[in-house]
Amino acid sequence: MKTQLIIIPAYKPSPSLILLCQNLGKHFQTIIVVDDGSGNKFAPVFQEIEKLDFCVLLRHYTNMGKGRALKTAFNYCLSLEPGAASGAITVDADGQHGIEDILKISKAMESSNKLILGCRSFYDKNVPFRSRFGNKLSCKFYGWLCGINVSDTQTGLRGLPFGFIETACCTAGERYEYETNMLLDAKEHGLDFLEIPIQTIYEKGNPTSHFNPLKDSLRIYTVLFKYSLSSLISTLIDYIVFFMLTAGNMDISILQATYLARGCSSLVNFGINRKKVFKSNSHLFNQLVKYFMLVILSGTVSAFSILFITSTLGISQVFAKIFVEFLLYFANYYIQRIYVFASKDNKKNFM
Repeated sequence: MKTQLIIIPAYKPSPSLILLCQNLGKHFQTIIVVDDGSGNKFAPVFQEIEKLDFCVLLRHYTNMGKGRALKTAFNYCLSLEPGAASGAITVDADGQHGIEDILKISKAMESSNKLILGCRSFYDKNVPFRSRFGNKLSCKFYGWLCGINVSDTQTGLRGLPFGFIETACCTAGERYEYETNMLLDAKEHGLDFLEIPIQTIYEKGNPTSHFNPLKDSLRIYTVLFKYSLSSLISTLIDYIVFFMLTAGNMDISILQATYLARGCSSLVNFGINRKKVFKSNSHLFNQLVKYFMLVILSGTVSAFSILFITSTLGISQVFAKIFVEFLLYFANYYIQRIYVFASKDNKKNFM
């Protein structure tokens, strides 16, 4: 029998969940099912599951979200005796994960100390458009903004080394955004990813899925947009100082105004980015040197670009500044992520 724990968060599941648990019980010693406030109508399903000797049923009496249900199960895992399990495999309750794919994740965990992701193919015709579009978009955003390059950011089939479960208990998010936050925490703690191809299974109409395309997508992308908030704040400071210096009768050039504005905004930007955005633990002095080299380079490019645009095209300084800074915004973010605030090696042993 497998030593990994199976975790199934369930909200208003179909009776097929009983069969899934029965089949999993042939391969795994312990299956943890979390009833996430499904209500009395679904009590018979959970009553049957509770009769299975290898199943542990945990309950939320109100719906608290998939993320919270997973954390409830992870917290239970930590209460077990040390060495009782080598890790945990999360499985969706809606029938999207076949037994053979769950066993593939289990086998990969036996020889790998990574976060195992069961990744679906989104090119199949039976994949709902909202799932195909949402996954492709989130993969692009997470790849560029966060440096997380996986093909399925929202997969619910995951294998977690036991040592990472404590970290997963503290990951932010209560609903579907939790799963993408877990990827961020894994990356921050130096835990590598291993993708295992799995079947792409969707019921017709996807009736048992409780993913709300609008609400849950906003939660997921709020996580992404927080990486841009620091730059937006510093950009606002940069604009205010720049226009205050150039709008008055002060005898100051565009180049001087740009450097002064960039210097003020960079102090704020550096502090926020280091602690809140990139959460970097590398040497402070080295990062300061790299950061202000980027500030000087960026400021020089900005100033000469504005001068060129205003003198050649006759566009006002305001619009020239907006256009130039819009382009530099993305370039600066990318350079900060891969060079300035690249964390030192912080890999841990999650066994």
